[in-house]
Amino acid sequence: MATETMIPVHEQEERSVFQRALRKCFSFPVFLGAILVGANFTVERGLRLDPDTWWHMKYGDMILQTGRWPTVDNWSFTVHGMPRVAYEWGGEVITALAYRLGGLRGLDVLLITLTSTIVILLYYFAWLRCRNPKAAFAGTLLILPVALVGFTLRPQLIGYIFLLLTLISLERFRQGEQMTLWALPPIFLLWVNIHGSFTLGFMVLGLYWLGGLKNFSSGELTSIRWQPAQRIHMELVCLLSLLVLPLTPYGTQLAAVPFEVGTSLPLNFADIVEWQPLNANYWEARLLLVLLFAFIAAQIAFHFPYRLEEFGLFLLAAYLTFVHFRFAILYAIIFAPLAASILSRWAPGYDPKIDKYALNAILIFAALVTFAWYLPSKGTLQKHISEEYPVQAVSYLQNHAVPGRMFNEYFFGGYLVWTMAPKRRVFIDGRGDIFERAGVFSDYMDVINLKTDALAVLQTYRIDSCLLYQNSPLATLLAASPDWRRTYRDKISAVFVRKATENYHGNAVPKTRTNAEAEQEEKVNTGI
Repeated sequence: MATETMIPVHEQEERSVFQRALRKCFSFPVFLGAILVGANFTVERGLRLDPDTWWHMKYGDMILQTGRWPTVDNWSFTVHGMPRVAYEWGGEVITALAYRLGGLRGLDVLLITLTSTIVILLYYFAWLRCRNPKAAFAGTLLILPVALVGFTLRPQLIGYIFLLLTLISLERFRQGEQMTLWALPPIFLLWVNIHGSFTLGFMVLGLYWLGGLKNFSSGELTSIRWQPAQRIHMELVCLLSLLVLPLTPYGTQLAAVPFEVGTSLPLNFADIVEWQPLNANYWEARLLLVLLFAFIAAQIAFHFPYRLEEFGLFLLAAYLTFVHFRFAILYAIIFAPLAASILSRWAPGYDPKIDKYALNAILIFAALVTFAWYLPSKGTLQKHISEEYPVQAVSYLQNHAVPGRMFNEYFFGGYLVWTMAPKRRVFIDGRGDIFERAGVFSDYMDVINLKTDALAVLQTYRIDSCLLYQNSPLATLLAASPDWRRTYRDKISAVFVRKATENYHGNAVPKTRTNAEAEQEEKVNTGI
């Protein structure tokens, strides 16, 4: 006791503050968060890229190289020179920087970091609603497989991080922490420069504002009226958030992009998988439906109360997800806190007095070491990419005189842009907006679906070669056609050349074969 009394009071206070902070860092709720990160790491460590990742990265790399923001297309021969801005340039630059710093491993680390941030923020948001870490953990874990559907490396992941920060700020404001809303204008400034999902942020703001306009109670739905100072505070923050939207390299143009995309791309919405309605053939969709029906049953049985804005957000998320399954992440973000609120009825609360802080710390550090140890090597990641994208076919194209304009699969376009553009321009890639407006997307669908005018469309575009999935219907047609010759095939793709154009710009395709070409032709003939 004598030793303790000799320690100055301010040092005792500092030590006490440090001990409390240390305990928070290694508490049981933090350990539960580490388990969620581990579950996410198990899935994301294999570098789940989207076909669009490649052209996003190309935009970012071009901005880093030139210091300029693109305004026209320079990667295709079908819409070359048409206006097209990099409206997700912020996320694209971040992706390109990750690749510059670490190659494919840099991309993998970025993907794991972004998705783990979403998972942790989702867990915290659920905890804010129910104040029960065990229920928040269970609610987040239940819906996590649905969110994982959209966990591929694209700027939209950063957009969902901003959406969660917006929801958390509003929830804390609703619970009486007045200063949290001032984070929103800087968030929207970054958000508009990274992804068009900033519109979801304004929808959330609008629903929270409407949910507090008057006192309301009907069944399980309630609404608590904002105090005049709170309402004015929210309106001022919303106004400031609107005023920062033009602060982009393209002025107000980025603010208009989400509305243009939402109203002018019917073919993309109809034919691109992520824009199609909820498909029960996917087990994640079936899980979503099971959880939804369980939620409805629990509501009927126990009559849990909900605020008006919560119910509005749930309806919005459910509608968007059922119409476009790409919004599965949004559904998970809104559903997790609702599920946690229900589960908190039965989940025991957290008692710091019985927490095992030392054990938690050991397990958390062990998890971090495991994550670092099991990060896949560059070779493993490259093999994974080679199994999904036409890596070998691109190598073939770079080393052989394949003539003229090349028709390519939509899902190959982004990788071709990254590896070959603008030296070899593509027919189409994942920038569906510009290709649909020019009519190219419609022509592409006619060709790929073997409509009656398919070959005529190829002739109209003066197509001399094609890079296709090796087992696609069009590849089968061209393989049987006397006008086309298959010059390359691997497990993923095949290259076809129109026989009449094998002399291109006066450069004849070599008549004598190298050993490598002879081996490749033998593989083609034997079906390898």
